[in-house]
Amino acid sequence: MRGNAIRKPVLIVVISGAILVVALLCWYFISERTPGRFETPGQRTNILLFMTSQGEITDPFIVLSVGAGSDDLFLFVPPDVRVKLSDLSFSRLGDGYAEVGVEGVRDRLTGLLGVELPYYLVIDEPSFKWLVDEFGGLTVDVEAEVVYLDRSADPPVEVHIRPGGQRFDGETALAYLRGRSDVDRTARGQRLLQAIVADGFVGREAGKVDRIVRSLKGKVVTNLSLRDLRALSDSIRGIPLDRLRMPVIPGDEVTIDGETYLRPKVVEMERIVAGSLKGLELLTPSEVNVAVFNGNGIRMMATRTADYLRARGFRVTRIGNADTFSYETSYIVVLSDEAKGWVLRDALPSRVKIVFPDAFADHYEALKELIPMGTDLILIAGAGLEIGE
Repeated sequence: MRGNAIRKPVLIVVISGAILVVALLCWYFISERTPGRFETPGQRTNILLFMTSQGEITDPFIVLSVGAGSDDLFLFVPPDVRVKLSDLSFSRLGDGYAEVGVEGVRDRLTGLLGVELPYYLVIDEPSFKWLVDEFGGLTVDVEAEVVYLDRSADPPVEVHIRPGGQRFDGETALAYLRGRSDVDRTARGQRLLQAIVADGFVGREAGKVDRIVRSLKGKVVTNLSLRDLRALSDSIRGIPLDRLRMPVIPGDEVTIDGETYLRPKVVEMERIVAGSLKGLELLTPSEVNVAVFNGNGIRMMATRTADYLRARGFRVTRIGNADTFSYETSYIVVLSDEAKGWVLRDALPSRVKIVFPDAFADHYEALKELIPMGTDLILIAGAGLEIGE
């Protein structure tokens, strides 16, 4: 009898402990997930990313799109893009964050792009600097000098970042993004993001990334659960760096009623969204005929560029030297369908300017006798076009 009396309390303790463990496990798995799944098989998932500065948005919005249809990509949307509001007035996309919050900004961007943005992640400056420092810094190839001046600091802080390969801590990375330079902020944001993907995710062990993600969860505003953030970090770790895609919504600067905006180029924007976020292939490289000319004087530049394009499905109609080797920028001259120019531009690893013959008259006149019939585009490889051996 005494033995049974002893075993009964012990059994109650064991059962209670088991119930507690089960309850904790249930709580863990429920709290780790938001309703539904982060990634839906066969569909792309879009996540809105942006950084705030004292309650304002001054840096580009980024739409990270992962999943089926095409490679993962980061779509950059400048904060100065002009959008129509529900009351039919107009505003910059980044304005009014303090009033409308994350949901309001997301609704405006959804209306602009015409795609759903079910998830978001918002980071502030201190957390951004913390993240870069947790990565152990970032290596960034700086194109042109950046000067950052913070007059609010006591004493005022002035930072000069020189061109070339630089190693940034969190403070310097933010200064690089926010400073003044001949290179616009969106282009600097692209280089910084490339370094974050390369140094912070692709080049880092999964366990270390998971530790950083766990800490980051409490430092950001997001509707992604910890499990979702882990899945997202795994997706980013798997991105091939040579296929990292970072298209930008194109626009023209306009001044209306004394206010300066970036007016989106609707046709080009729709094409980028259709091909990148909706997975629609409106044109394929096999439908694009390109004549390639060396405009920078680098030996075999036209031949290497032509080989690069052929490997990606383009049809090369001519290879040769341009009228001069002094092109400081690479150009795509559109001879037929403008959409083909955007297909080619998206396939190139460096920045290229799209023009038309009437705006490129002298150079076009010097080259047009060399262009075979049926050519859609002329590609002039200028300085800065980086085509591998």
